[in-house]
Amino acid sequence: MKQRMYELDHLRTALTVLVIVFHTSIAYGGAGDWILEDVDKSELNLTMILLTIFTAVCQAFFMGLFFFLSAYFIPSSYDRKGAAKFLKDRMIRLGLPLAAYYFLIGPLTHWYAHLRDDMPVGTYYSRYVWSFDQTFFGPAWFLEASIYFAFLYAFLRLTPLPGKLRYPLPIPSAWGLAGIAAALGLVSFLVRLVYPTGEGPLELQLGYFPSYILCFAAGIWAYRGNWLEQLPDPLVRTWSRIAIVAIPVLPVAFIATGALEGNLNFAGGWELQALLYALWEPFVGFGLILMLLRWFRIRWSQTNALLRFGADHAYAVYVIHPPVIVGWTIAFQGIVLPAALKWVIVSSLSVFVCFVLAALIRRLPGAKRML
Repeated sequence: MKQRMYELDHLRTALTVLVIVFHTSIAYGGAGDWILEDVDKSELNLTMILLTIFTAVCQAFFMGLFFFLSAYFIPSSYDRKGAAKFLKDRMIRLGLPLAAYYFLIGPLTHWYAHLRDDMPVGTYYSRYVWSFDQTFFGPAWFLEASIYFAFLYAFLRLTPLPGKLRYPLPIPSAWGLAGIAAALGLVSFLVRLVYPTGEGPLELQLGYFPSYILCFAAGIWAYRGNWLEQLPDPLVRTWSRIAIVAIPVLPVAFIATGALEGNLNFAGGWELQALLYALWEPFVGFGLILMLLRWFRIRWSQTNALLRFGADHAYAVYVIHPPVIVGWTIAFQGIVLPAALKWVIVSSLSVFVCFVLAALIRRLPGAKRML
């Protein structure tokens, strides 16, 4: 058993807060899909450009890092519990919150955001939920995908072939990581020929899954090989610089290929912008992931009551954050303020309320075992 790594707890809390800020940014001009938007995105402006760059940078690393952190703790859990108990606990920890989101939080949030004045909630459930005419995974797609990954991991552990997965692998070199990033970008580009970003079955955006799968596998290898205790400073410094330098490359490339004139074709297909976007993501994502892992290990390896509170409630916050954001977005719809200022205010209020609600929910009988 390894010593508790508080820095990973605190990193997960920070990522959860970032998820709230990320989704709120889409409501106020950033590119992406969200339950309720409060701006007209038909005409490009500076706020939309800046928030879109923000969402693109976040997308490049934060969900992959979530999968990395989730996978990092899986080998020790499986080793302790065995396949049956491991999967049972995964279904309690992931499956029950997923069901709660799919049948309660997701539909009720969508109904309240769009149809509360036009359709009784019972009619809405009958027409869209119980009929399965629509799906309501929303941000809980991460829980859905984590269940699939857990079953895949257990299957591989039970077969003779992947006993090798238990052997440690060395940390990639800077050049090795560059090769992996380039290969990952090309694979993502090819996948997006079939499933452009934002598309996929059961709300799984398969165009992003090559990086999610790689990050999940890297989390397992990192645990077996003690990567986090041995991250070389030169590797982290090199890739941090690569990420920082690469961030402005995408908007400049898009502008050069006609983005300001409305030519945006980055989601998929045989498009230059789609290729540039797919290649750009891993070079930014790898650098930011390494930077955050190193920084949290150096600066946040200790804990206190406030940090523990955040870590204990971060998972519940992730599950419940959509209705909180939507509620605050509706509350500010009639107030005339710049979109950027609304983004800051609604993000801050949503973070605060989410953690308060999460603390109350986790006081319910049995809730701590799930959340």
